[in-house]
Amino acid sequence: MKLSTFPILFALFILISFSCQQGSVEENSQVLTYSVDTVIIDSKGRILDVSGYMVVSDLDDHKGTFFLYNHHDLSIDEINLDKKEFVKTVSLDAEGPNGVGPYIFGLQFLGDNLLFAKSVPFSSVVDRNGHVVQKVNWLTTKDTNGIQFETPPPRSELVVNTKDWTVVGTNLDFRKKTAFLVFFSVKDNQVKNIDIDPKNSFKNYFLSADNSFYDPWVFLCSDENHISVSHLYSNEIILLNTEGEIVKVVNYEPKMTPSRADVPETLTGTRQEIGKEQQKLLEQVRFQAPVWDSKHKRYFRLSAKRIFTDESGNVENSRLSRTQVFLSVFDAEFNLISEMELVELYDENYKYFAKDGKLWVCQNFLDELGFLVFDF
Repeated sequence: MKLSTFPILFALFILISFSCQQGSVEENSQVLTYSVDTVIIDSKGRILDVSGYMVVSDLDDHKGTFFLYNHHDLSIDEINLDKKEFVKTVSLDAEGPNGVGPYIFGLQFLGDNLLFAKSVPFSSVVDRNGHVVQKVNWLTTKDTNGIQFETPPPRSELVVNTKDWTVVGTNLDFRKKTAFLVFFSVKDNQVKNIDIDPKNSFKNYFLSADNSFYDPWVFLCSDENHISVSHLYSNEIILLNTEGEIVKVVNYEPKMTPSRADVPETLTGTRQEIGKEQQKLLEQVRFQAPVWDSKHKRYFRLSAKRIFTDESGNVENSRLSRTQVFLSVFDAEFNLISEMELVELYDENYKYFAKDGKLWVCQNFLDELGFLVFDF
């Protein structure tokens, strides 16, 4: 069967049109300009995982190497961003003395050629040869009173101290409808919970239908300044130090989106009722996590609004017409500097990071790993 070449030629046309594209936006009486370039990675014949796993990735400290999880063969691929090419693969074992589990849900570069691989029910620190040098087992932990810690392993994890192996994680309490941060001292095998919902921002977005739960995803990030926690439907950013103390709660007033989505009218109902509430949320705003630009001492954050074409009002039955993606830029103190719509982006869910003062956004170009690079 002969396939039409039109979709491929059209995609290549779009790809080329992105390169060196110019845009501008007026914000607070200032005109900001930016260029957009397209970077395509030479995979050297390696099948890189550009399906749904691009978020399971991280950069090294010099922002030159991109580590990307590959679920096809349980490995980590190293990509040189400066040379724009695949370099090597770190093979992992699912079981045995170097076993990391069958799936990886998060990846963090730790320095000293070490990587932290988030899995369930335990996570692992591995070297660049795939050897496990430290296990993080949540099932055997105890709280500060010496009682077995019964909360399930956190959804997101980060290592914040490699000397004593301190790990933080985020979790949700469906009964209390709140979020909390878990600090785990691997050395002492001890955990403690920290409330990260001081303004009850999470509880009004826990949706459930027919024994299925649709909770607001909680983002956990860290940089040279803070540990930060945020979630989908509120612009609120909670900043903590490495001791787990809240140092600041960031609130700001965006002009291009609401500061938070309206509280759903129904939190528990049928799938049709909850589907309508989900669509209402998506039509208002979804916030992603902030990322730190160390070169210009500023933060980037993407958010989005979705537009549906039919009037069914149910996200499971509606057809998505368009996603508007917006960028918010903050200074080092999280003061909002500017906002703009990035018309080149069609989704905010892709992994993004700052490198050399530019915003890099992962893309899947015809099953090849690529990036849209925004220079402001």
